[in-house]
Amino acid sequence: MSDSPFQQEYADHLLTQAKQGRMSRRQLLVRASVLGLSATVVGRLLAACGEDEAATTASPTAQPKAGGTIRVGMPPPIVAVDPTTMYDTGSIAVVQLVCEYLAWVENDLTLRPVLAESWEADAEAKVWTFKLRQGATFHDGKPFGADDVVSTFGILLDPDTISAALASFQGILAEGAVEKVDDATVRFTLEQPFADFPYLVAQPNYDCLMLPAGYKGGWEKDPVGTGPFQMVDYTAKQNATFKKNASYWQSGRPYVDEVKVVFNDEDQALALALQGGEIDMMLVTPVQGSQQLFADATLKVLTTPSTTHREWHLRVDAEPHKDKRVRQALAWTIDRPALVAALFEGKAEVGNDHIFSPLYPLAPTDLPQRDKDIAKAKSLLSEAGYADGVEMTVTVEQYQEIPQYATAVQAMAKEAGIDLKLDVVTVDEYYGSGDNQPWLEVPQGITDWTFRGIPAQYFLPAFTSDGVWNSSHFANADFDQQGTIYNTELDESKRRAAAKRMAEIMIDETPALITYWISVNRAMRKEVEGVTADPGEFLDLSNAWLNV
Repeated sequence: MSDSPFQQEYADHLLTQAKQGRMSRRQLLVRASVLGLSATVVGRLLAACGEDEAATTASPTAQPKAGGTIRVGMPPPIVAVDPTTMYDTGSIAVVQLVCEYLAWVENDLTLRPVLAESWEADAEAKVWTFKLRQGATFHDGKPFGADDVVSTFGILLDPDTISAALASFQGILAEGAVEKVDDATVRFTLEQPFADFPYLVAQPNYDCLMLPAGYKGGWEKDPVGTGPFQMVDYTAKQNATFKKNASYWQSGRPYVDEVKVVFNDEDQALALALQGGEIDMMLVTPVQGSQQLFADATLKVLTTPSTTHREWHLRVDAEPHKDKRVRQALAWTIDRPALVAALFEGKAEVGNDHIFSPLYPLAPTDLPQRDKDIAKAKSLLSEAGYADGVEMTVTVEQYQEIPQYATAVQAMAKEAGIDLKLDVVTVDEYYGSGDNQPWLEVPQGITDWTFRGIPAQYFLPAFTSDGVWNSSHFANADFDQQGTIYNTELDESKRRAAAKRMAEIMIDETPALITYWISVNRAMRKEVEGVTADPGEFLDLSNAWLNV
């Protein structure tokens, strides 16, 4: 679609921000992609800023070759695979080979059109119109169109659904608010303006894969999608096989003929399989358990920054940390650079106890960094009435580096007189299900949060007063108001100011410790090309090929 008068006006706003030094080139490109500005307008913006888009675009180093099989090692799906209800890494990767989103968030947080060719908002960012890709078909030959989008969101927005996507849409998009304009156009009418809406229909909101109208479940037996591969065999907990979709809408893609997936829930086992030539790449390569891969000359390990982190929540309504000085005291005992070095061998960034990852364009950069200060921690404890020390219990899930993290903080906190007791439980015990979800009730817990394309996907469910995943039971009217400004405003200066204020509130109140942001690694054999490390550990093999 051509750029609307509003889009032209917004482009002028971005240009003014850039010329005043308030917006970097990357920030400009991110916002331009979110509002759906055309390549022509983006080119004019860059030219006006004195930059040549072509000159900054890297050229491919080799010509892709067609054919061959890529073998991928990954964790097995935990339950029956269903795109509308999946939540685990293995299920998501399996489905992403077969099904597609309206858009894809790139590693720099720009948005790439996929099953949506373009989109635009009204002047309030409350009504968003998406033009759908023509020529895309499901694997059974049925053309993809507006009816499929409306049907898919009907499932995801059903209040009785167990889809994880529903939490991201809470207060933003309600059931029945997605309508067909024509076969190639859909309209989303939001409950309130939302400046970052296209991110909510992209892969970080991982259940938002487009399914054929009338989908009733049973995806494992009938895995229909529009994606680059078709699943032809699936054995739970063991393996899966995918064949090239010869009718894929991207001409010439995918390059490989076949993808074979090997399931194993042990990172060390997958690392050994990669070194032994049994697989070509790992979906997930955490530092802990995979250290030997980083020094293996026959492999390459790609790394990218992410917003993945651990939220160490401290319930603000529970003793002894009902007093924020106790929460602050624990935060001041932590040597954050030491954690990054010990747990990730430097492949992470230090956090400052707020939700704005350095990867986010509007993350505040001028706030004092909280670091280890035992004297300050002791002083805060004394002021709170715990001059002789205090005992606390934290519930720790057995997942990746989290137990080591808890043990390291336990030793650090002891220097200030904080006696941390560790209650180590399995992942299933930590999260529970249905009405029994211990992670939302325990006084302290360490939750693994994966990549999200925008801060709102964290702060709305986890830190706003009515957030569905508010494990700290935190409620602050100023924080909620600033979050509304951040989400609804299109003016970048106002959004930046709101982000800073929200960060200040989180640091002061300390409902959670966010001490590091984990970079994501992906190990593979050197022959594998066209694959990147993904900040969310998501899987796109449409460009993959074998250089043999």
